[in-house]
Amino acid sequence: MIACCFAPPLLKPAKRMTFAIAGGVLLAVLTGCAAPATSTSVAAGAADAALSGRVVGGQQPIGNASIYLYAAGSTGDGTGAVNLLTNPVSTGADGSFTLTSDYTCPSSSTQVYLVGSGGNPGISPSTNNTASLLMAALGDCGNLSASTYTYIDEVTTVAAAWALSQFLGPNANVGSSSTNATGLRNAFLIANNLANTTTGMAGGAPLPSGSTMESAKLYTLANVISACVNSAGGSSCSPLFTAATQGGVTPSNTLDAALSIVRYPAANIAAVFNAAIPASPFQPSLSAAPHDWTMSITYTGGAVASPTAIALDSTGSIWAANYFGGSATKLSAAGVPAAALGFADPALNESYGITVDGQDSAWITNQESVYYVNNGDGCLSKFSSTGQLLSGSGVTSSIYYPYAVAADSNGDIWVADNGHSQASLLDTNGNSLAGANGYSSSALPLPVAVALDGSHNAWFAAEGSAVEVTPSGTITEYPCCRVPSAIAVDQNNAVWVTDYSASALVQLSSSGTVLQTISGHGGIYYPESVAIDGAGAVWVANYRGNTISAYTAASGGASSSAISPSYGFGLDAHLGEPFGIALDASGDVWISNFAGSSLTQFVGLASPIRTPLLGPPAQP
Repeated sequence: MIACCFAPPLLKPAKRMTFAIAGGVLLAVLTGCAAPATSTSVAAGAADAALSGRVVGGQQPIGNASIYLYAAGSTGDGTGAVNLLTNPVSTGADGSFTLTSDYTCPSSSTQVYLVGSGGNPGISPSTNNTASLLMAALGDCGNLSASTYTYIDEVTTVAAAWALSQFLGPNANVGSSSTNATGLRNAFLIANNLANTTTGMAGGAPLPSGSTMESAKLYTLANVISACVNSAGGSSCSPLFTAATQGGVTPSNTLDAALSIVRYPAANIAAVFNAAIPASPFQPSLSAAPHDWTMSITYTGGAVASPTAIALDSTGSIWAANYFGGSATKLSAAGVPAAALGFADPALNESYGITVDGQDSAWITNQESVYYVNNGDGCLSKFSSTGQLLSGSGVTSSIYYPYAVAADSNGDIWVADNGHSQASLLDTNGNSLAGANGYSSSALPLPVAVALDGSHNAWFAAEGSAVEVTPSGTITEYPCCRVPSAIAVDQNNAVWVTDYSASALVQLSSSGTVLQTISGHGGIYYPESVAIDGAGAVWVANYRGNTISAYTAASGGASSSAISPSYGFGLDAHLGEPFGIALDASGDVWISNFAGSSLTQFVGLASPIRTPLLGPPAQP
């Protein structure tokens, strides 16, 4: 059998290196220092439940803090939140509070959170630290009960800042667009993975078994804002607010400071670290400044084994193609495996590519199939959203050594067939729309990746080139690169190609003209995959660098600049040969670790996109 594809970089034959490889309830819109301002009424919803908890600063009670129970808005990101409480509530001297019949849920699925504003952190009796603003993300309002007990402290605050960074506006104003309720809800789930709101400590109870997170980094940032929380405000908060200043905007409270830090994770890293008080209350914490202020969770469940490409479905669940193991992995948006042993298919073999279609079915390429399927020349496996195998012994129509696959918004499936240098175009049932042998041409040399533009054309990363193939089979080659490894199309139909051996990122216009080549900054180093976020920023997984790189959107002739530092993002996450990259509707960046046999989620780092990805990225 001739090996006509490229294996993951550690398995790559020398070949890849030598050629181009809520009713009647008084609600307050959030303004100012998280204080109620405007009354609004919403339709009556779920019955209220008694709630209790404590507001704590540095593990010391905060008395006389104002308590708010907010419902997240649905009129835009970072706006529209309303206070559900009908009466003012303040903490006692021990930081405790109780909500009895003070609120009504607008609906059971409304995302809610608690805020503790101001108060006395145990210093002089007349103190009211107006710079102290703490938060705890709760989640579904319908899940609140008399047993709900909530700690609001620095740990829950920074966890919310990371997880909700794409939905959090100034002064604890949380909201999403009306079309992205799923992304918002999943972000609340991740906030509860990062912090346990019952104890106020890192690592929420829902965190799946075997998962790891950067607890010491979370505690370190909690210690940083604790220096301000446990004071009278004023000059005690200056180091934090100065370090968190971005774009000429200086925060005036601790939550906004935390939000600024996580939104600009490569800025003022040492200054932020040094803002912590000497006697830091949360341990273990970092002994030195981190490489960046990104936050990651790494998952090992679902039989993930040397994962390659990854893709998201409409619920925010993530699918991974595994090079080894004979099964596909699916995790929920909160990292919980859909099946402990994955979803098996005897045809799964040397799986490199994956896509999720408009029905949430997953298509996986098997580059060199087992001998009794398509004569060993490769096939596709198709699974339903629940893991049912839909492809029988494999989709083989016009398939020949398939490496990558992409689903279109019209239901079509495009396949990069590395063998015979061809493209396959399939309908939703796996039947060929491109004849018995697909679209084959010397102008499509050894394709390894495919992405779709807004006109339903497929763009392939091939040997030395980006290649456009129309649905009717017209093939046009555009030389651009040395060893292309991945390809993506942005909102303006510009094409982005990662050049593996050149450690570069190349942008082409929709007509194939090279617009810019990025190398030598932002940490790009042997890039294996690429994705575009909802704001047009470009994200790259660096296989050999064990990092991710990010670059600003480029349009109108402007060049991109690096968002990531010179060494890239994610060194603290200890990535293991990152192969695939995908983005979700919560703004998370997902990475598959080929060597680590795991999936890593960088929380709230990117601008959200609609999933599944069907053509160019779109805002959810």
